[in-house]
Amino acid sequence: MDEPTAWLYQAAADREAAEHLVARSTGAGRCYAVAHWQQTVEKSIKAMVLALHEAGVLGSGIRPWHEVEPYVAWLLRLPRAAPNRAIQGVLRGLLSQGARAGIRALDALVPRWPPPRNTEYPFRDAGGDWTYPAAAGVFSQAESDQFRALAYRVLGAAGRVVSLIRRRPG
Repeated sequence: MDEPTAWLYQAAADREAAEHLVARSTGAGRCYAVAHWQQTVEKSIKAMVLALHEAGVLGSGIRPWHEVEPYVAWLLRLPRAAPNRAIQGVLRGLLSQGARAGIRALDALVPRWPPPRNTEYPFRDAGGDWTYPAAAGVFSQAESDQFRALAYRVLGAAGRVVSLIRRRPG
């Protein structure tokens, strides 16, 4: 198995874990599902970057950070060469302004210190009081649904991009 495929399989496992959490949660565990959807998006995008790097299309591979918005910028600036046209079509369809806003929102939830709202650590809410990611109302159903849809969309597109990269003419 190659490295991009391993990242895709792990992304799919994170998505599956999120589904199990959502099926069993009363809402308090939404933060854990959101964390897994963030991981799905992160690993899917990293799989695309790695595959493009291995194919010699991108000069840089992945870095040890969780945020993926910088990779999105790389993907949007993919060299405009004939062998990349099909890949660029998938990426243009995937990386709409709405999808980029969703990715930015997920990036903002990656745990940091001091912690803003995130999926793992206690943090101060807008009123300055301490709360925690599993508290009721920290992640709404609508927000959870948005992240879920984004995770499915990004993982599906990443699989198509990695497949196209393997089949692209030199």
